[in-house]
Amino acid sequence: MLRIGTLGEPALLPDALAALRDLADAGTLDAIDPEVLLISTTATLDRPALASLPSLRHVLVCGTSLGRIDLGALAERGISVDNVTHYGDHPAAEVTFMQLAALARGFGVHQWRPEPRELAGKRCTIIGLGDLGRSMAHLALAYGMDLSYISRQSKPELDAAGAVRGTRTELLPRAEIVILTGPTDTEMLSRADFDLLADGAILVQASGGQAFDDQGFRDWLSRPGNFAIFDLGAGEETYAAYAGLERVIFPRVVAGHSLETKQRLGAAVVSIVRALVSV
Repeated sequence: MLRIGTLGEPALLPDALAALRDLADAGTLDAIDPEVLLISTTATLDRPALASLPSLRHVLVCGTSLGRIDLGALAERGISVDNVTHYGDHPAAEVTFMQLAALARGFGVHQWRPEPRELAGKRCTIIGLGDLGRSMAHLALAYGMDLSYISRQSKPELDAAGAVRGTRTELLPRAEIVILTGPTDTEMLSRADFDLLADGAILVQASGGQAFDDQGFRDWLSRPGNFAIFDLGAGEETYAAYAGLERVIFPRVVAGHSLETKQRLGAAVVSIVRALVSV
């Protein structure tokens, strides 16, 4: 048995929580001095917080992003880290394209252009081609969009499907839709990048935290016909900053959360903890 604690509110279903309690010392996930810490992707684990956890041996992120964890401080103490990948990328992309289609057709509060538009043929640029970015790219291609991407490395499978890799200077001025899918709290659009974007565009933040220059975004959004789409996976601070602005669509929903994603996440977390107990 291991002493298990929790930081934040991991998106785990009751059956997964019950299985974890069966593996935990005293049947609780609220250990004061845990050996294993379950942490949500919206919680922060920094050096001062680690100082209050002298027995910690392992951190398990109940999600993918490691952006709010001080990996250097963990390494200094020899604390191992696990996270869960490939469990919610496609569902998050589904919600993004649902929002894009609704905006293009005027099915919600807003309509992108004076007349309803199709997504097919529209110029979509994705910044960041990790697992989530690739899921976005596959759906963009399925919708028949003119897909381009900005990435440090080329993606042969996307290139073969007709996507084009380019630079910010080449792609941003012609993009009608820009989707950000990088690591948490990583700036993917600078103020200068916003100056490159055309009016009448849609920006989608599918990553967590602060993904762009704040003033650059506000100035761009104030220009005619520009829209922005978020989901609560960006975090409460991002919601507080932008949800009330004009032409911003920001539901209080985490795009990647569904029953199926929570089932996959829970199964992976339980499997990792079970392996730790057996060591």
